[in-house]
Amino acid sequence: MISPIEAIAVLKNITIPFRTEKLPLAKTLGMNLAEKIVADRDFPPFDRAMMDGIAVKDITAPTWKIEGILFAGEPVKAIKKMDGSLQIMTGATAPKGTEAIIKIEDLSIEKKIATYIGKTPLTKGQFIHTQGMDAQEGSIVVKKRTKIGPIEIAIAASVGKAHIEVESKPHVHIFSTGDEIVGLHETPAAHQIRSSNVMMMKSVLLSKGFKANSSHLPDSIEKIKANLEKALESNDIILLSGGVSAGKKDFIPAALTEVGFETIIHKIAQKPGKPMLVATRPDGKVIFAFPGNPISTLTCFWVYFLPWVSGDFPTYAEKEIKFLPKPLADLDHWIPVENGETLAHNGSGDLIGWSKADGLVWQKAGQKDTQLPYISLK
Repeated sequence: MISPIEAIAVLKNITIPFRTEKLPLAKTLGMNLAEKIVADRDFPPFDRAMMDGIAVKDITAPTWKIEGILFAGEPVKAIKKMDGSLQIMTGATAPKGTEAIIKIEDLSIEKKIATYIGKTPLTKGQFIHTQGMDAQEGSIVVKKRTKIGPIEIAIAASVGKAHIEVESKPHVHIFSTGDEIVGLHETPAAHQIRSSNVMMMKSVLLSKGFKANSSHLPDSIEKIKANLEKALESNDIILLSGGVSAGKKDFIPAALTEVGFETIIHKIAQKPGKPMLVATRPDGKVIFAFPGNPISTLTCFWVYFLPWVSGDFPTYAEKEIKFLPKPLADLDHWIPVENGETLAHNGSGDLIGWSKADGLVWQKAGQKDTQLPYISLK
């Protein structure tokens, strides 16, 4: 059994089984690159003027005769004489042999003769964005797995990438387990309950853009194995609720081993959610199995799975909490709170009591502090 801190460290090393797809560049904002972006030519591809002004061959000349004008988008021109110059616009190609660009604000121009009136000495290379200064042809300009923002969109466009490979979210299948569970639209017998955990997880995943399906597993190891194998054909991640503890019909750990999974985590020193299990398979598939009590599933899903699948375990802000229970000696405790106070409830099966909670606080084993890490449930 490991601590929650150790469990989080282990999860950070489990690869998220992303899919990849090629999308139009304009539709990729906020996604992760599944390929590297490579410069198709030098950046900039020519010596580029950084200011409106004049291009000169010799910065020591007392004055410069303006021989013509050069706009952005025009083929490069030449300065004919050493004391000659070309009026140049920002973004234009600097003429061969240009020693510097002198900005228009530092010049006095009369009858096509430019005189320097600036207050700082001229320097060679000033205001010339030289060819290949930003990146050379063939170099990587955006690394694989970079989150695509406006700058990355602009870079990809500048190298002619109309479509790019991006990571798309894994497909997830969610199973409820146990003969005591019936579907949402069924009428439960006196000894049964409707499935709530699956709907909770599915709704959250759908709201975050995942493709998520769900179904139910009866208490039969053969049927569990068969249904897992079928779901794994088209899904990357399986979530299970129930069947993971130590009861005589808790078949999930054994079934996972038989379909080729290695258990990475099983049992975390916490309340609720102690029996949580995480397993991986060589083909990259990942399974999270949560205890069946609604609050155990909610806690494990919220604290471990969502941060893992999003690739972002947050640093939780701390909050002062009143009326905390005595800390547990050997288990970390996830405690529901409302407006900075511990929320009274009837255990990890009490959905009604927990519905008032605005968040969880993390009370570590033996910890007597009242300032605790806070996790919003809203």
